[in-house]
Amino acid sequence: MDTALLLNVEGIKKTILHGGTGELPNFITGSRVTFHFRTMKCDEERTVIDDSKQVGQPMHIIIGNMFKLEVWEILLTSMRVSEVAEFWCDTIHTGVYPILSRSLRQMAEGKDPTEWHVHTCGLANMFAYHTLGYEDLDELQKEPQPLIFVIELLQVFYFYWYSTSIFVFKSLELYPHPQSSWFVG
Repeated sequence: MDTALLLNVEGIKKTILHGGTGELPNFITGSRVTFHFRTMKCDEERTVIDDSKQVGQPMHIIIGNMFKLEVWEILLTSMRVSEVAEFWCDTIHTGVYPILSRSLRQMAEGKDPTEWHVHTCGLANMFAYHTLGYEDLDELQKEPQPLIFVIELLQVFYFYWYSTSIFVFKSLELYPHPQSSWFVG
């Protein structure tokens, strides 16, 4: 359980709680990453804000797809499959978390996370309505603070497209070769 600063990234500390398996995956743009997360405040009680295991569904993001909370890509790409790590992230990385959390909660409740706003960005809508709809997130939005993310990396899915068409002849018909992909984990 060594605590270390994440190399070349200010405001992040990583503690490995459970070592992963194999080598560090090659997180290329377009990789689909599946993980569980728990978000906690840095208070004495380590108050839980969100927990994907309680919702019963892991989170998925695509690397390089400009995810709302950019720090998660940094955290995930430092992990091995099956690794569980705790990350302390300073306020510079967590400012948009309340808006992301609101969307995740809306989806978990089976609601469309975009139905509440007019056609502006999420932050402008928050100011238009003066609330995110959840007291704890409103408080976090008013007083940004460092957060702790406990992340369990479940799998990395690489998706490769052939740059040139490969054809297979079968019964005098031309069939394009299916796209190639594989899982790590």
